[in-house]
Amino acid sequence: MNELIKRLMKELGITKEQARGGLVALLRTAQQNMARADFDEVVVDIPGADKLLKEAPPPSTLSSLAGGLGSMFGGRKSPGRWAGLAASFTELGIPINTAKKFGPIVIDYVEHHGGEDLVDKIKDALGL
Repeated sequence: MNELIKRLMKELGITKEQARGGLVALLRTAQQNMARADFDEVVVDIPGADKLLKEAPPPSTLSSLAGGLGSMFGGRKSPGRWAGLAASFTELGIPINTAKKFGPIVIDYVEHHGGEDLVDKIKDALGL
């Protein structure tokens, strides 16, 4: 996990707290949109992901509300799921253009640690 957080900090020019928070937001979105067994595989293949999720504060009211509205109006398999993510990244002080770069970096990391099958599942879950 530390390797991925350092990579996010370096490539995106963000703080450690922003990298951790953005990673938590992506993992929570994946968790909501993946079969439990598939998400459990993601957690195993990203060392420290389970600990990061357990230690993270609960989502803010704004990101929960935005995510819920996005899902209600956009559905699970549409860009509507990005409403909650956008709110989370905004609360972290991460510009949307920078936030959009999180997914590809995390996908690359998962690909190197979990394989192509897992990459396809997480891409689908994140709408990438």
